[in-house]
Amino acid sequence: METRANHVLIGAFTLAVIAAAFGFILWLAKNEIDQQFAHYDILFEGSVTGLNVAGDVRYQGVRVGQVKDIRIYEKNSKLVRVRIEIDANTPINSGSLASLEFFGITGVLFVQINGGDADAPPLTVAKGQELPIIASAKSSLEELFSGAPRLIDNAALLLERLNHLVDEENRKTIAGILKNAETVTGSVAGKNREIEELIVNANKMSRDFSEVSGNLNALTARLDKLSLQAETTLNSDVHNFLQEATGLTREMNNIVKDNKQAINNFGDRGLREFASFVIEARQLVTTLDRVAQRLESDPARFFLGNSASEYQAP
Repeated sequence: METRANHVLIGAFTLAVIAAAFGFILWLAKNEIDQQFAHYDILFEGSVTGLNVAGDVRYQGVRVGQVKDIRIYEKNSKLVRVRIEIDANTPINSGSLASLEFFGITGVLFVQINGGDADAPPLTVAKGQELPIIASAKSSLEELFSGAPRLIDNAALLLERLNHLVDEENRKTIAGILKNAETVTGSVAGKNREIEELIVNANKMSRDFSEVSGNLNALTARLDKLSLQAETTLNSDVHNFLQEATGLTREMNNIVKDNKQAINNFGDRGLREFASFVIEARQLVTTLDRVAQRLESDPARFFLGNSASEYQAP
C-alpha cells in the first residue's frame, strides 16, 4: 500500500513538471508572437571576424535584437552585408550609425547602433535595396589599427632623429657641457660665503628700495594735494577774470551804444576833417623843411635879403 502511494506521488510530480514546461513553452511562444521585429541591412567595410549569426545587436548598449545573416555584399565584394533583426520600437532613423565593438577582451564582436539626431527623417528603403540600410562607421579599435602604421612610421622617424642627435660629436659636446657644469658647481660651492654676502646685500637693497618707495608714495600724495590746491586756485582766478572781462565787455557795449551817434558823426565829418588836417600838416612840414635848408645854406641872405651889398676890400 505504501509503495503504491509513492508511485502516485512520483507520477503527480512528473505530470506537474511536464505541465510547467509546456506552459513555459507556450509563454515564450506567445511573447515571440506578440513581439514585432524590424529588419535592416548594414554594410561594413573590412573584416568582420568575430561576428557570428545570432550575435547581439545593441542600441546605445541595450540589447534590442540579433544578427540574422552575414554574407559578402552582392553589389560590392569589398563590403560585408550584415542583416539584423531588432525590436520594431527601436528608434532607428537616417542619422543612426552602426559599428562593430568587442565584448571586453573575449574577441567576440557585436553590432552597436548609436542613435542619431532625434529630428532626422526616418530610414526608408532606397531603390534597388531589399531592406533599409543603416550607415556604418569604424569602431574605435579599427580606427586605432588604421592609425597604427602611421604611428609606427613616426616612431621610426623619431628614433632615426634621436640617433642623429646622439652621434659621436654630440656625445662629446654633451660630455663637455656636463664637465663644465660640474666645474661651475664646484666653483659655486667654494664661494658660499660670497653668495651669502650677496644675498644679505640684496635683502638690504630691497629694504632700502621699500623705504624709497614709501617716500615716493608720500611725495606723490603731497604733489597730488598741491595739484588739487593749484587747480582750485586757478579755477577760482579764471572764474573771477572771466566775470570781470564779462563786466568790462558789457560796459564797453553800453559806451558804444550811448555814443553811437557821436561815433557815426566822427566817421562821417571827423574823418574828412582829419584827412584835410593830415594833408595840410604834410604841406607845412614840406615848407618848414625848405626854410631849414635855406637857413642852413645861407643864413645872411635868409635874414638880410637880396639887397644887402657885398663887402669889398679897400
